[in-house]
Amino acid sequence: MASLRKETDRNRTGWRLQFRQNGKRRSLWLGPMSKRAAEGVKRHVDELSRASDANVAPDAESVKWAQGVDNRIHATLAKWALVESREPVSADLKLCGAFFEHYISSRTDLKPPTLNKYRQAAQWFKTKFGADRRLSAITAADFEGWLRWMTDGRLSQSSANKHAKRVKRMFREAVKARLLYESPAEETRIGGEHNADRQHYVTPADARAVLAKCDTEWKVIFGLCRYAGFRCPTEVLALTWGDVHWDEQRLRIDSVKTGLRFCPIFPELRPLLKAAQKKSGNSAVYVVNRYRGIETNLRTQLGRIIEAAGLAPWPKTFVNLRASCRTDLEERFAGHVIDKWLGHSSTIARKHYLQVTDAHWQRAVTEPSHPQQNDTAESGGVVGGVIGADPRDCQTNQEGEKPCKNQRKRPRNHSQIPRPIPPVGLEPTTHGLRVRCSTN
Repeated sequence: MASLRKETDRNRTGWRLQFRQNGKRRSLWLGPMSKRAAEGVKRHVDELSRASDANVAPDAESVKWAQGVDNRIHATLAKWALVESREPVSADLKLCGAFFEHYISSRTDLKPPTLNKYRQAAQWFKTKFGADRRLSAITAADFEGWLRWMTDGRLSQSSANKHAKRVKRMFREAVKARLLYESPAEETRIGGEHNADRQHYVTPADARAVLAKCDTEWKVIFGLCRYAGFRCPTEVLALTWGDVHWDEQRLRIDSVKTGLRFCPIFPELRPLLKAAQKKSGNSAVYVVNRYRGIETNLRTQLGRIIEAAGLAPWPKTFVNLRASCRTDLEERFAGHVIDKWLGHSSTIARKHYLQVTDAHWQRAVTEPSHPQQNDTAESGGVVGGVIGADPRDCQTNQEGEKPCKNQRKRPRNHSQIPRPIPPVGLEPTTHGLRVRCSTN
């Protein structure tokens, strides 16, 4: 059982913790702190010592406390084999900017586009707090305030949510690295990443108008995105003429995001590729040669082409071309087929790509869902008519039956074939009783 006492050591007044471990006396200087805090340390050290003596795992709460304790106390506990020793951590990694860059550089499993998105999120965080802000100085209120700050005329809600989720992930890694006791972002609820206001369906007529203003190479760029759902610029600029399999009418797409896939050479795309191949000659390697080895903003140039076609540039220029392609293909092919061709799941398509077009609305108001039928039975009418409620409405026919006046002639079908009365069961029927049951 550990004990606490307050004493003065080298002109310092504070608390000293003493306990026995495997028969050995241990003494730990805690320093100046409140009695309540010292008793909390005593409780956790007691638990660590008890678990060490019994060779069992300590309580999870005490383990969590030991992970967040300062380096001096932790080093002493590690010397006594009560906790695992910490790896030496550079002082720079305790700063937001240095740790974020260290984490991003260590994620060799991520694709370059994903790493760039993490760097963008880190840059937005550093813009607000600075790169030299200590990780431990960020509070939960700071993180929530940063999320609101991004949406205050700077970013859309969906873009801010994406950045916040990535920074939240990096704070979790700081906790795993024992640079933080707990993440300041852990309790913050971050919304979704979908923004329906930025969706735009590029109609076939608009696509033809844009193509009319494109040169040969831009026709291929636009056509690959609109008619084959390519991601731009990664998949468009990576396509080689060796990936164009004319004999099989397929395109081979080696995507940095989703890996290898194949998609058809759609009829709208075929003449655009033929014209580009004829112009580039046999010596060309890539389908698009203009933007090789340089950083070019394709979105800006496409915006100029769209304006030249007399149209207003739409948001998410290339993403909405891909979304329009998916929306069109959804009318013709099964979802799992399009998933293979475009390289995403049906869940992602429903959330980010599929759109309701003007053509859908037009069909809804002009095409009836259930065309009218002349046959009464097929249109939901009552087969056989309605029997009159008044017995006087009935007359006796030649066969002695009394069909009702309002009764229509029933069509002959299999349901009117007389069926034999089922045989009597094992128990005989009982007559003369209130209920015709042998158990009455």
